[in-house]
Amino acid sequence: MTPPILMQRLALGAHCALIVGVVLRDPSVLSLMLALILLAPLPGLIRARTYTAAWASMLVAFYVAGYLAEGYARPEARLGAFTVASIAALDYLSLMMFVRFRGREAMRQRASSAAAGTTPSDDASR
Repeated sequence: MTPPILMQRLALGAHCALIVGVVLRDPSVLSLMLALILLAPLPGLIRARTYTAAWASMLVAFYVAGYLAEGYARPEARLGAFTVASIAALDYLSLMMFVRFRGREAMRQRASSAAAGTTPSDDASR
């Protein structure tokens, strides 16, 4: 399994776990709204779209910060908030690594297609 595929699957799993964690942590209307927001990038993540993973990582960064802040502000809710923040941080990192590996893969493909278009005599003259 190539690194982009591995990271895409890890990101997809972490994203689904974050949706479930947000809903289960505090089953209220606000939590459902927060989970609905996380459902927006899910189709693009399933299709392994790099652009969707990039903007979803910016979205998930707010969840990391929000749950970390809640964990520090409310000591009685610390364990649950830090658990969801950890899942969100894993989601963020896996999304960013997917984008990075996919970008490297695209660069390699461009380089190999450019190299295939040149002839050996062209390379010798440079």
